[in-house]
Amino acid sequence: MSKLLHGLCASGISGNMMIGALLNYGVPFDYFKKSLAPLNLSGFSLIHEQREKLGVAGTYFDVKLKGKGHTHTHSHDGVHFHTHTHEHTHDGNHFHSHAHGERRNYPDIKALIEEAPLSDWVKEKALAAFLNLGMAEAKVHNTTLEEVHFHEVGAIDCIIDIVGTMICLEYLGVTGIVFSPLHLGQGKVKCEHGLMDIPTPATANLLEGVPTYVTPVQGELVTPTGATLVKTLNANGFQPGAAAPTKEEIQMALLSVMDKAEKAPKMGVGLGSMDLPIPNVFTLFEA
Repeated sequence: MSKLLHGLCASGISGNMMIGALLNYGVPFDYFKKSLAPLNLSGFSLIHEQREKLGVAGTYFDVKLKGKGHTHTHSHDGVHFHTHTHEHTHDGNHFHSHAHGERRNYPDIKALIEEAPLSDWVKEKALAAFLNLGMAEAKVHNTTLEEVHFHEVGAIDCIIDIVGTMICLEYLGVTGIVFSPLHLGQGKVKCEHGLMDIPTPATANLLEGVPTYVTPVQGELVTPTGATLVKTLNANGFQPGAAAPTKEEIQMALLSVMDKAEKAPKMGVGLGSMDLPIPNVFTLFEA
């Protein structure tokens, strides 16, 4: 039996926040790890901790890449698309081994997912998410889907976030998510070509037709991986062109959902890595 969940994007959405929310909702971490094993990815460890953001408790999930004492943290979601030959960093936190600077292009990732012993549904949804992401990047860089490259570091991160999301949803019997309008954040983010405005061109491309809003909160709240997950999993929750509700309207809507529920709705809270004036969390709940 399929069901839908609601996703509250009052502090945006990223791949690691989505996984954190799904694990917090009830997907066993051991099941998650075992289910990723068929992808045969290596050179990383997974962070899975219960933490708080401004008093909101939830699960913090992240992919920590191994290498020469450097760790990779989620900045711009670890999506390293390349159409160039030089090394690429979004900030100084990314480890790049020139000796192992292997790159994975879209066809490589497509083949990796297609050949892995995953369920048809997980494959179909993960491939759709990568296709959406690849097409957005190809459009931005004026290149073809086949020429869009991930740096090795970003590829592992992104594969785990996208395939892992689909594995968790399948475990829960969830086929789609009704997302609230997305809080984008504003300011600049460091990318390969210098500073870029938030949302970055690829994120903006993925969110065409999706209700979004901006407040004075600074930072990249919606990452490219978060945006592709919204585009791929959106269960007709949006009315194209609808005005973005205010934060108060979203809170009122949530309260009315909770009032109507006979018991408190089941929730999953995923924490982001930023410290903001609002709780940096993404919440999934049953409605």
